[in-house]
Amino acid sequence: MENKEETSSSTHLSTSDSLKQAEDAQAQLASDTAHTLDLESTDSVSTKAQVDSIGEQEVPGFFENIIKLKKKKKKSKKPRSKRSLGKPTGFEEYYVDAPMTPAQYETEQVIYNPSRPIIHRIEDALQRYQNNRRLENFRRDIFLKYLAYGGVDVSPRMFAGSDQKDLQDLDSEQILQTRTQTSIPRDTANLAIDFDAVVRGYLTSYFPSYFNPETEDMVHLGTVTIHNFLSYLLYHEVCPEYKDNIEQARKSCDIAATELWKNQQFMVKGPGHFNKACSTLFGGHLYDCYTEEDDEERSWAHGPPMTRDVARKVVKFALAGAGTDQLAVDFRDLAHTDELISKRVDDIHGFEIMVIHPPNDTVLDFYKMHAPDLVPVGRITAISYWDPARPACDMTLEQRQQAMIPVIFSFYVELPLLQLCYPGMKVMTPVWRMNCGLDYFEETFNVYGTIYTVLANDLMLGWKKPRPVKDTAGEDEMEAEEDDASEKGDGIADVQDVL
Repeated sequence: MENKEETSSSTHLSTSDSLKQAEDAQAQLASDTAHTLDLESTDSVSTKAQVDSIGEQEVPGFFENIIKLKKKKKKSKKPRSKRSLGKPTGFEEYYVDAPMTPAQYETEQVIYNPSRPIIHRIEDALQRYQNNRRLENFRRDIFLKYLAYGGVDVSPRMFAGSDQKDLQDLDSEQILQTRTQTSIPRDTANLAIDFDAVVRGYLTSYFPSYFNPETEDMVHLGTVTIHNFLSYLLYHEVCPEYKDNIEQARKSCDIAATELWKNQQFMVKGPGHFNKACSTLFGGHLYDCYTEEDDEERSWAHGPPMTRDVARKVVKFALAGAGTDQLAVDFRDLAHTDELISKRVDDIHGFEIMVIHPPNDTVLDFYKMHAPDLVPVGRITAISYWDPARPACDMTLEQRQQAMIPVIFSFYVELPLLQLCYPGMKVMTPVWRMNCGLDYFEETFNVYGTIYTVLANDLMLGWKKPRPVKDTAGEDEMEAEEDDASEKGDGIADVQDVL
């Protein structure tokens, strides 16, 4: 009995010792966890609650919670389209190409040797240029359209895909040729090469109509992209025989960068309040678009519709302030006798600005004193213009010779719109002339700059070489004869069967 009691007591002691050791280990782990939680949490109450709850759990579950707390969240990767945002593109304002190494210089001396055909040299330059510049989506679209306009094939290459495993065994030159998308068709080798003409045609006629730049940054993006490519050709001496032509093309880019944005603003803001008032009063597309006299009068600054009273006020103050004495007298006399007549000038597409006459101090003071709610007007002298991109009018030879005689116009334009004008600006718009000598124009359809050039290159965009057509007429006749013969043969067989 004593042995049993001793055994039971020893067993009780060992069990109590093991429980005590387990409690000590659990308390130690809880204290360690408390330190870990203090580093990650600033709320002492929530940390204590977590420690108390952990102390009540089993040891394996407790270790799992520690691992979960220490485990960091993985950062989500950005999509491919946004990973390169903010990095240099090569089109920054003060960006220049890095100096070439001797090995690069020797390589370019070989591939850009003037003895090589210029088509091959330009193809190699295009490969390296696109590899050294980061062309974003919109900029890439502008650049590829420019290349296509100049006769470069930018269509996707069939069966030209490449895998990274395939590129491992290729050198740098072979990788460039594999990844390139541009090539120059060999049947264009005999065409004339004119970098300046292509730049003028693309930036002045195709780019504004196709991309319709709505901000100055969009205009800047298009002109800088092409200017950067031309600078690359000069820096690497790709075609030194066309150096002067490329220099002129760069100047055309600078001119277009200044004029394109003014053209876009003039087209949106034109024709101005005075010309709208004339169209409302004397004839034009606004002649019947005015509010009734008893309606709530709208301010002319908000554009049409315009009441006749507001239109009369705009015209009278413009003629009195900026018009000549003879024009004002003739307008008054014809208006009193109700003999004012306006007629649209036919057989012209618009006008080209020659001279700009801004309002002088006398006109500004006159408006400030007598009509502070109106905008002072200035005057522009223009000449009739025919757009080479539009079809010619259907006329006899005598009528054509008569219509080609230039007509001089004098238009009145508000000062904010006048600041967008410059000599050489071409405005495509209907022009009206009154019997008192007053000229006015209506809505502006297109506005072009001084270097406006029309080429037939845009007509070739998307053109594909026709495939030979097979002559199937003979085959169709043979098939028809065979069908007739078979029908006759079937008929003969039936008769023999009957007999």
